[in-house]
Order: sequence, then C-alpha cells, then structure tokens
Amino acid sequence: MKKEHEATLPDAAAARRRKGIIITAIAAAAVIVILLLPCVLAAATNTIYPRTSVAGVQVGGMSRSEALDVLSAQLPEALSSQTIPIVVQPGEADAENAGGVFELSLSNLELTASPAQAADAAYENGRSGNFFTSGLAYAKGLLFGHAIAPELSFNRSTIRSEIAKIAAQADIPVTECSWRIEENTMVVTKPKSGYVIDQDALLQAVEGALSQYDLGEIQCTLTEKAPVSVTMEEIYGDAHCEASNAYYDKTTGTVKDGNTGVDFDPVQAQTLMDEAAAGETFSVPITVTKPKITKEEMSANLFRDKLGSCTTSVSGTANRKHNVALAAQSCNGVVLNPGETFSYNETLGQRTAANGYRTAGAYVGGKTVQEYGGGICQISSTVYLATLRANLEIVARTNHMFYPGYIPYGMDATVSWGGPDFKFRNNTDYPIKLVVTYSGGQATCTIYGTNVTGNSVKMEYNILSTTPYQTVEQEDSSLAPGERRQEQNGYTGYKVATYRCVYDKDGNLISRTLEANSTYKSRNQIILVGPEKAETPTTPKPTEEPETPSQPAQETPSGQEQESAQTPAETPQAPVQTDNAAQ
Repeated sequence: MKKEHEATLPDAAAARRRKGIIITAIAAAAVIVILLLPCVLAAATNTIYPRTSVAGVQVGGMSRSEALDVLSAQLPEALSSQTIPIVVQPGEADAENAGGVFELSLSNLELTASPAQAADAAYENGRSGNFFTSGLAYAKGLLFGHAIAPELSFNRSTIRSEIAKIAAQADIPVTECSWRIEENTMVVTKPKSGYVIDQDALLQAVEGALSQYDLGEIQCTLTEKAPVSVTMEEIYGDAHCEASNAYYDKTTGTVKDGNTGVDFDPVQAQTLMDEAAAGETFSVPITVTKPKITKEEMSANLFRDKLGSCTTSVSGTANRKHNVALAAQSCNGVVLNPGETFSYNETLGQRTAANGYRTAGAYVGGKTVQEYGGGICQISSTVYLATLRANLEIVARTNHMFYPGYIPYGMDATVSWGGPDFKFRNNTDYPIKLVVTYSGGQATCTIYGTNVTGNSVKMEYNILSTTPYQTVEQEDSSLAPGERRQEQNGYTGYKVATYRCVYDKDGNLISRTLEANSTYKSRNQIILVGPEKAETPTTPKPTEEPETPSQPAQETPSGQEQESAQTPAETPQAPVQTDNAAQ
C-alpha cells in the first residue's frame, strides 16, 4: 500500500501543471483577443470612433456626413455657451483689492468654426499611424472618450473690448493730480498709484487658449501703474492768470467772457501737498480777481460812442481818388480789442497793380513822379487826426516831406512800404471800430468805442517858423523866346508844434500836452523860360509866389524820402490855432 501511494504523487503534480498551463494559455489568448479586438474594430469601422465629441457635441459612431449635419446644427450654440474663467490676482502692494474671477463668454467674441472641418477632424482622429496605434486610439476612446478641438476664427478687436470690460471692473484706477477753483479756494487731489491688468498680455493668453480650444482658467496679476508726477509749482503755471476783461471775438462778431484772475503761494501749497496722503484732497487758499468788465457790460456798451472823427477833401486825378477809395475800403470795419495795435501798412498791404492800386503823383527825392498807390497818405492822415480826437495812443507817425494842404498843420501822417508806418494802439478798456469811407470827394474816418468818462479832445497847432520857397528860372531852348512855363511848384517850409487838449464832460480843460513837432521842407518853384532874342531883350514878367501850394500835395507809400517828424520844441512865434477840420 505504501508503494502505491508514492506512485500517484507525480501524476497529480503533473496534472496540476497541465491545468495551470491551460489556464495561462486561455488568459493569454483572452488578453491577445482584448488587445487585438480594438485594432480589428478600428480597422473594420467606417465611422467616427466611439465617445468622440466636438466642443461638447457627441459625434461618436457617426459617419462624416452624419457628423456634419449634427455639427452644423449644434456647434454654434455649443460654442456660445462656453466661458473662459479669468482669475485676477492682486499685486504685492495692492492690499485694497482681493482680486476676483471674471467670466469671458465666448458668445461675445464673434467666434466662428467650420462644421465641415470639425467633422473631418473627428473622423480622422486616431486613424493615423499603424494597425496597433489605431487600435490603441479606439480603446482609449472607449475608456476615456475623445474631445476634438475645433479650429476657431475670432475678432481680435472684439476680444480686446471684452478684456477692457473686465479691466474696468478689476482695475484700481490711477488717481492723477487734479485741481478746481471753488470761490476763494483751490481744491487739489494728490496723485496716487493704481493697479491694473496688463491687457496686452491677457489678450495674448486668451488668443492662445482659443487657438488650442483650451477653455481652462487664465490667471493674471494686477500691476502697479504710477501717476504723472506733478508739483504745485507746475500747477501754479497752469492755474495762475491775470484777470482780463470780456473781449470782442472778431471771427464770430460776438463778445466772449474774460478770465478770472487766480494767484496763490506755490511754496505754501507744496507743503500742503507733501503733508497730504496719496489720493487725498486738500485745499489751497487763493486770491481771485474778477474781470473789471463782464461779458454783459461789454455787450451793452459795445461801440456805443463816437470817439473821434475827421473828414478831408480829396482832389487830384481819377487814379489818385481810386487809390484813396481803395485804402479807405481796407481800413473800413477794422476792430481793435483793448491793447491791440493798428498798422496802416499791414492793413493795406503792398501797393501794387496786383493789389488793385494805380499810378498817381508821388514824391521821390523831392520830385513829383508817378507811383502805384499815390494818394493813400490822405487816408492815413485822416485816420491819424481821428485817432487824436479819439484820445488814442499814437505808436508811430511821420509827417510828410512837404505840407500836404488837405489837413491842419502837423496833423498828417505819411507812409511808405518798407519805410515809415502809421500805428496807434487801442488804450481804452473797450473794443474800437474804424468806419472809413470815401464818397463825393470826401474821405471820412469815424472811430466808435465806449467813452466811459465823457472826455473829449481838441487839437491845437502852433507854426514855430516858416521857410519861404524861392523862384528859380531855368532857360529851356525848346521854348520860344519869351515863353514861360512852370516846371515845379514851390512849397513853403514849416516847423509846427501840435498839442492834444483833453476836456472833461463839462468842457473843462484837463490837460494840454505836446503831441508832436513836425518839420516840412520848402521846395523851390522852377520856371522854364525860352532863350532871349539878342536884338530885343525882354524882361520876364514877375511870377506871383503863393504862400501854400495851389493844389494839395500828392503822396505815395513807396520810394518817398522822409525827415524825422520830431524836432526840438521851440518857443511859439505865432498864435496857437485850433484845428477846425470837420469832426
């Protein structure tokens, strides 16, 4: 019996070994089947792998055409329902802001995706590579699914706009320095740093996420943004101003408000700023000066009064009268605000044919010649006397070389292009307007403004000395014996002092001041005579010598020789006379 038992033990072990081998083979075969089955299924299927989705739209097990239909219907809505979380972290120095999470909705980004491209991508997923990689992809889909990222097109400017909306909620804006005037106080806000999103960096991050269709959260950190550094000295440069009256806007023809004067101590104000906390508002004491003339007062009194006027008689050729009329037209309507200066040359411009001027008599080197613009000095003289009577400030004036005859002594003003100019300044507190006309042989200048005092001016002149002209005879062989012809008329020379006499509204003399000394040259009268006959000599008949020219002198703005109008004051040698030209 013992021997039989020992004989059966090897057989049992062998049986167990065979059984184990069989089980292992079965298991290996099962594993092989499991491993090869996806490969076989992947190779055999003509549809999208199972559990495949595009932006959450399930297309697994569908053919390409079926997936295209589904994606065309559902993909736009699926995309619009998605959001990207934007996590804003506070900066290190930003203790006031705890950050936050903001949702960036894809529905606001004007996104588009191609359903055809998405269907193709879903179908091709896992089909590249060999038999085993395809099977692995198939198996992966069965276990975990496939999420296919669609290719998105988006509008960058729209994304930037949406990011700006987030920044408007998350940012702590910079507090720039500001100031305002409240009665007698300047309210100043001290600058303070802000903390803001780097919008350019966030834009790049969002674009990257959309390109990869990675809709996970995007983090960004607020960064400090410093304000513009400002000192109270700089604010003083901006805020300080002198008070100025309302003024007349020549462009619009309306009265504009003036400026309120503002002044303060910038050193004291800087101390107050240094003591204030960042972002704090503090007050600076100021001195406020109101305009002397308000817009309402200016409007009510604009061009209310006739300040001064002058009329002169115009003679000469048609060309001279044309030039006078053209010069009057240039000056007519000119408005000067307080402090502004009138320049006759600048107002008329150069006297040329292109500017409409004609040739007329003019003085060049003491002789009468034809020049463009001859005669325009009559308007400058007429305006000059009107400005004197308006009690305005004369800036520049030169008398004629020869006394012109159409205006009282010492009250003329000659001009030339590139030479003497006539200028005056509006030294009143209100605008003034020139009304200058030529009509019916009369040139008139009237100056309108606002006479707040009621004062008036009368001009006086005193002829200090005279220089009579000489008659010079010159033989001219072209004339018949005994024939006489005047070649040049003679002018008497004068030295004249003019005085500005200011009277109050009741006619009482307030002041009498020397306005100008004017020196007019004399000019010889030239008589051309024919040669005498040898056998019967004749005596020339004396020519009567007028005290002043029989015709007004003619002047031009170009090429005219001038002397200084100012000569030392002399003791009057003739009675003082008041100008009696029409006012």
